[in-house]
Amino acid sequence: MALAAAPAYAAGLDPAQRAAFRAEVRAYLLDHPEVIDEALAAAEARRYSDAVADDLARIEAHRVALFHDPADWSGGNPTGDVTLVTFVDYGCATCGPALAAARALADSDPGLRLIVKDAPAPGADRAARFARVVLVLAGPDAYRRAQDALFAAPDAAPATLDGIARALGLDPAGVARRMDDRAIAAALAANRGLMRDLDLGPPPAHVFERTLIRGDLPEAALAAIATAMRRKN
Repeated sequence: MALAAAPAYAAGLDPAQRAAFRAEVRAYLLDHPEVIDEALAAAEARRYSDAVADDLARIEAHRVALFHDPADWSGGNPTGDVTLVTFVDYGCATCGPALAAARALADSDPGLRLIVKDAPAPGADRAARFARVVLVLAGPDAYRRAQDALFAAPDAAPATLDGIARALGLDPAGVARRMDDRAIAAALAANRGLMRDLDLGPPPAHVFERTLIRGDLPEAALAAIATAMRRKN
């Protein structure tokens, strides 16, 4: 009899028979502990399968916002066969390395499209608003340079941001005025909401077409996942 059927079988026994049956099952498990390991492994496999299915459903439900938002910075191959989305926060210690790994993969993989989404913590979004203004005013190359400067900066104080703006050849006062743009605030709020809906946790995080990655990964690990994505295409 399979162990999974044991509860139903035991329900049809009288108390004495049930006690004897339980003793027999216990003795069997003590003699064959590998059965417990197999049952636990099967349960873990089911939990993993359910988690993967949930992640795939989340990605599918938010596919347009993830992969086709024209307001986002994108790099690499615009018509690549694999897309990687990276969420960052300039106040996050591991977001700089996470973004660097994603960029390195985009530089080395000619078939990769990279999308970057600014997703700062509520109330700590000055650096992200600055980066989005730079993207609007000066384009993708300046945005990438602004990101590097923001990750290296000690803070996001007005004087710090003004210095970065000047280094980029921008008017600090003009950048500061645009930082309160409602469209920028809405874009950042949408990215935070997207992370929440995807159950990603705080940045950094990565999303491929069929994989959610909660936390940072080195370039080699991202490359391996990109290769796996291609095998499934």
